Amino acid sequence: MTKVNTDKAIDFVQASGDPILSALALFAARRTDAKQALDAIKAYQRNDGGWTKADMDFQGDLSIITATSVALQWLLYVGGEGSAVLEKTVDYLRRAQRSDGAWDEPDEIRQYNPQPWMLPGRYENQVWLTSAIGCKLKELGREQDVDFDRALDFVRRGWDGNRFPVFVHTHWMAMPLLHMQATGSALDGRIIAGCKRFLYEAIVNNQVDPGDLISIAYASLLTGGVADDLRELSLKGVLDNQMDDGGWKTNYGDKNRAGFTVGALFLLKRFPSIQ
Repeated sequence: MTKVNTDKAIDFVQASGDPILSALALFAARRTDAKQALDAIKAYQRNDGGWTKADMDFQGDLSIITATSVALQWLLYVGGEGSAVLEKTVDYLRRAQRSDGAWDEPDEIRQYNPQPWMLPGRYENQVWLTSAIGCKLKELGREQDVDFDRALDFVRRGWDGNRFPVFVHTHWMAMPLLHMQATGSALDGRIIAGCKRFLYEAIVNNQVDPGDLISIAYASLLTGGVADDLRELSLKGVLDNQMDDGGWKTNYGDKNRAGFTVGALFLLKRFPSIQ
């Protein structure tokens, strides 16, 4: 596996001109403290507790669930578990959760011409959003602050026996979510095993964006020994995908490369033995 050049990665993120991603990259490399990183990211939190612009594919002046899921990951990165920022975020998510347990984007998002995976009212979007929010809340130890059982049931109902609808990314969110829940149920076991199989085959068949290997590696590490083969395969891709300019490879467009690079740096920070 290729050794990561951390200095070049930080230089790449800083050259992007995004002060929030730059602060996260410096913290990942232990060159700034958690308070500075937390102070930087909260610029994207709105008064209602939700988040905007944390996802580069949405730059509107509106709190959305997609951006909030990214912010939850940032809070995990910087150790924001006891922060007022997280409290406001959890309050927002509690209010935004639907009666069936799912999360969906607000109708107001339509005025910003959102990407298809952000459109409200689509079942496949509700499944991936609920998987993402559920997984991050579980990691943060805040699952009891929402109707978590209903959220889990909503996710489980999305499994057709072989896969979740439409998206690859739902699988790397649901797999660790159900593993961390540790119900031991036969259904959860089948879903976890099915997600691992689906993701492994998607990587082998080049059906996964290079940048998404970072999230798959992170998810497989959360899933422990259940996904060792997936972990090794995705980590190899992560370590091999740093480009000559220091940033990480993706087909989603240059605007997303700095964010993927930050994700790679935090993956390596959390699991230094893989470098």
